[in-house]
Amino acid sequence: MPASSSFLLAPKGPQGDMGGPVREPALSVALWLSWGAALGAVACAMALLVQQTELQSLRKEVSRLQRSGGPSQKGHEYPWQSFWEQKRSLLHLVPINITSKEDSDVTEVMWQPALRRGRGLEAQGYVVRVWDTGVYLLYSQVLFHDVTFTMGQVVSREGQGRQETLFRCVCSMPSDPDRAYNSCYSAGVFHLHQGDILSVVIPRARAKFSLSPHGTFLGFVKL
Repeated sequence: MPASSSFLLAPKGPQGDMGGPVREPALSVALWLSWGAALGAVACAMALLVQQTELQSLRKEVSRLQRSGGPSQKGHEYPWQSFWEQKRSLLHLVPINITSKEDSDVTEVMWQPALRRGRGLEAQGYVVRVWDTGVYLLYSQVLFHDVTFTMGQVVSREGQGRQETLFRCVCSMPSDPDRAYNSCYSAGVFHLHQGDILSVVIPRARAKFSLSPHGTFLGFVKL
């Protein structure tokens, strides 16, 4: 009887369809709380990861400024001015060598930078490569010393699956060797694309012209 009486006095919970006890609401609440805590921990971990990434980027920027000596204080320059100057790319080239090609009857010019600002353009020997798409002012001059009756240069672009002439310059030359000096200058505004390759050729083999930086040059200014 004691065993059976203790059984009879034990509290009975509600029965389910299968005869087992139904889960208490407190258990569901505990499960929701545990899931909320887990999601909160994940969110905190993600926030910490983002902060660490930003901190690493800031450290790299500070290190770069330290290596470059920081922004110049002359003329009240500011970091955003350097960014603006980078967007306003400029490249002025002067000749250092020429190559005459008899088979194609042209003379090519090898260039080197005399003035460069930004990273939108790069001289690569006989050609100039465009790295930054935009609208550019192009100018070209060649100082000829040749008795051929006409001389000139052609500025071409290769890119976007095609090759085209951007502009050409033609000038008349005196027949007297002592007076056979004439400069041919031309310029224009063009929309250049990343990957474009530009070149200047004189459409005559063994063309005679000045390699002085004030007589022959090539330039690009991003507008």
